[in-house]
Amino acid sequence: MALIAQPFRHPDSGIYYLRRRVPDGLRQIIGKTEIRRSLNTRNHQQAKAAFAVAYADSERLFNDARQRIGMEHHEPIVVAKVRPSPLPAPQAEPCLMLSEALARYVQSISMSGRSEYVSRRHAVDYSRAVNRYITDMGDMPIGAIQPLDIHKFASNLIQPSAPEVKPLATSSTRLLLARLSSVLAFCVDSGLMETNPVISSRIHKHLGSGKPKRRLDDNRGYSWNELIKLFSHAEFQRLRTAEGRPGNAVFWIPLIAAYTGGRREELAQLYVEDIHQHEGNSWFIRVIDDQPDKSVKTDSSRREIPVHPDLIALGLLTLVQGREPGTRVFPQLLKVSDGFAGIVSKSWRPITQLCGVYQPGRHPLHAFRHSFKTLAREHGIPKEVSDWITGHASGHIGDSYGINPLSRMASEIQKLPSLAKAAGLLPVETEVHIGESRS
Repeated sequence: MALIAQPFRHPDSGIYYLRRRVPDGLRQIIGKTEIRRSLNTRNHQQAKAAFAVAYADSERLFNDARQRIGMEHHEPIVVAKVRPSPLPAPQAEPCLMLSEALARYVQSISMSGRSEYVSRRHAVDYSRAVNRYITDMGDMPIGAIQPLDIHKFASNLIQPSAPEVKPLATSSTRLLLARLSSVLAFCVDSGLMETNPVISSRIHKHLGSGKPKRRLDDNRGYSWNELIKLFSHAEFQRLRTAEGRPGNAVFWIPLIAAYTGGRREELAQLYVEDIHQHEGNSWFIRVIDDQPDKSVKTDSSRREIPVHPDLIALGLLTLVQGREPGTRVFPQLLKVSDGFAGIVSKSWRPITQLCGVYQPGRHPLHAFRHSFKTLAREHGIPKEVSDWITGHASGHIGDSYGINPLSRMASEIQKLPSLAKAAGLLPVETEVHIGESRS
């Protein structure tokens, strides 16, 4: 029994295609061994409808070809006198230059539904990757890019031929190639080229793992003693009243990150109304991309984060009380190519060096995210709750049902030890034992 024709789903992009093998006797006339048409959808039901139309079109193409050559069998007299002319080859769009393909890709980004800032940032990052290829290898027709060119390009990134060019780390090379591959995958999906040369080159296999193997002594977060050393240092505490740019953001963002595990950009982009009170009088920080200049990393990043009582005692609410809604918590931070928090990271690194806790390869602000997860494990905060707080997706479909109870999070966050008291930012209450004098 013959198999029923079905849409083909591209393993990388998820786009569905019509793929039909051209019968041997028709290949010389049609000029192809396979008919390949993008159905322009990732939805299977929509793909089935579009597939039926595309399949009928391909069947008409085959029938037209058979009519041209079938006359030899059914009307030999006519064929003897008139030789059929071949069908014209499909009119393909002239092969685009890589720079032109990039322009189309950037234009397509606006259809993704992302915020203006995220789309602009995406366009900048991916354009930088493609333009680096053009600089090193030249602007060429996309159909002329071969796997060998990809290998030459990668080699030149890691070991530049020009001595004045700074070599890239393997991880940076992999990222740049992945972005170039995305642009070329867009060209494949659009029917502008047959295959993606980055994938065909298997360059990522040759480059090895994108991440070094984790060592047992490799700690990407701060230890408890390092946290105390950072927050007890006079240079850090002086930043509480710092003005200008970045001003007191270098005081508050590391502290909030230590108590919440929040990402640096999530905290730097907060609006006044994002720090708010829920039922039960508990305070929460809302992370959401509800403004043009706000973004989230993943769907699970949209969340409510409970505020630890220490942050309230330290005066977090003074940043928002009496302020107009619609204004940002840290208005002195300006959004540039690396977001609002880039200047905070640059200012925080010298603090870590001054305190003697700086380690190459450990991101000075992102390290708080690792520290929070470690402290949560040490002090009995369940993994599911710490994942809710940090915005980590669990990977289990059942966890996408229901809601994350805010009262549970507010209760669990209080299990964290008082870092502020240990660092001398808050006074330590003196315990009074029975029988001792209060005087």
